[in-house]
Amino acid sequence: MPPNVADAFVLVFTFGMSLKGWKQAGLLGREWAMYREVLKRYGSLVLVTYGDAEDLNTLREVCTPEEAAKVHLVCNERQINIMEYMARLPELVNEKLRDARRVVVKTNQMVGGEAAVRLTEWLRLQGKDVGLVARGGYLWTRFVTHEHGPHSEAADDAGLRERLLCQAADVVVGTTSEMVSDLSWRYGLNPARTRVVPNYVLTDFDPVPASDRDPGLILFAGQLIARKRVDLLVRAIADLPEDKREKVKLVVVGEGPEKRTLEQLAMSLGAPLEFLPRMPHHELLSLMSRCTIYAQASDLEGQPKTVLEAMASGAVVIVAHTPGLGDVVEHGATGLRLPSDPEAFATAIGELLNDVDWREMLGTAASRVTRARFGIQAILPRELEVHALALAVGTEHIGVLSAKRRAG
Repeated sequence: MPPNVADAFVLVFTFGMSLKGWKQAGLLGREWAMYREVLKRYGSLVLVTYGDAEDLNTLREVCTPEEAAKVHLVCNERQINIMEYMARLPELVNEKLRDARRVVVKTNQMVGGEAAVRLTEWLRLQGKDVGLVARGGYLWTRFVTHEHGPHSEAADDAGLRERLLCQAADVVVGTTSEMVSDLSWRYGLNPARTRVVPNYVLTDFDPVPASDRDPGLILFAGQLIARKRVDLLVRAIADLPEDKREKVKLVVVGEGPEKRTLEQLAMSLGAPLEFLPRMPHHELLSLMSRCTIYAQASDLEGQPKTVLEAMASGAVVIVAHTPGLGDVVEHGATGLRLPSDPEAFATAIGELLNDVDWREMLGTAASRVTRARFGIQAILPRELEVHALALAVGTEHIGVLSAKRRAG
C-alpha cells in the first residue's frame, strides 16, 4: 500500500447540499465510490455538509464498519441559522481532525467555496499544514451568466466568489481543459497550479450489447429545466414516422419546473413519453444498460456525467453539438453529435433503430473508450496527485509567510 497523502482529507460540500440531498438525487452511491478509494490514502476523512441529523443516518448506509471508524461528519445537526453554522464550521471541523497535522481541503463544487477558504485559513492559524483544492465540475460563472445574463447581479456575485476561491486555492481543478483554461485566463492563475481531473464512471458492471437491449427505449436523465432542452427530444420522437413512433418510448428520468410543459407538449404532439422520478445510481445504470439510445440536447453542459455513464454501459449516445456535450462524443466513432433541431435527432433515431450493427459498433466503441479514459481507477491517480500537489504548495506557502514574519 502506498503511503498516505496526508493525515486527513476534508471534503466541503456544495453550498446547501447534504448527504441526504445526494441520496435523493440518486448520487450517493456514485459519489461515495470515489471517496471510498480516497479514504484508503488518508488517516481520516471529514465530510462537511449542510444537512441536519439525518445525514448521520445516511452516512451509516454507505460506510462499512472499517470506513466508519475513519469517517467523520460535520453537519448542521442542531439546525441553527445558516450563517451561524458557517461561522462555526472551522471550529467544528478542527474538533474532528483531532491530532491531524497535514490536511487537504477540497471543494466538491465551486458554489460556496468561500467556506473552504475560511476553513483553510483557520486551520493554518492552528499550526496545521493545509493544501486547498478548488474543484469545480462545471464553470459556475458561465452557467449563472447563461441563466441570468452577463450583467446581472447573480453573475457579478458568482464571479467575485469564484475569483476568491480560485486565487486562494493551492490547486484549481476542472473537469475539462476548456474549463481550466477559462479559469486561468479569468483569474490570472499559474498553470503549474491547475489540473484537469475529468468526471469518472464506475466500471463494476459489464456493458450490454445492442442485441440485448430494449429496442424501443430512448432515455434521458437530468433536471427538467429549460437549458436541458428535453422539449427538443419530445419533438424529435413526434417527428418519427408513425410505424417507428408506435414502437418507441422516450423515458425521462428527473424532476424540475419544465415537467408539466413537457407533458402537455407530448400530449399535443402524440409523442410517447414516460416520466420516472430520480432514482438511486445503480438503478439508473441498470436503465442505461437497457436503453437502445441515450439522448441529450442541452445547450450548455460542463462534462456531463450521465452521457459518460450511458456510453460506459454500451448505449448508443446522440447529443447536440453544443458546449460540453460536443466535446464528450467523437462523432461517428463513439456516438453522434447532431445539430440542435428535432429533425436531425429524429433522422438519427430512425436510422439507428433500423441498424442493429451500427448500434453495436457505436455502443461497443463508446464503452471501450469511456471505461479506459474515465473509469474510476484511471481517474483516481490524477485525483490523488492533485491532493499531494496542493499540500506541497500550501506547505511551501506557509513556510514562506512564516519566514517573512520572522524576518519582520
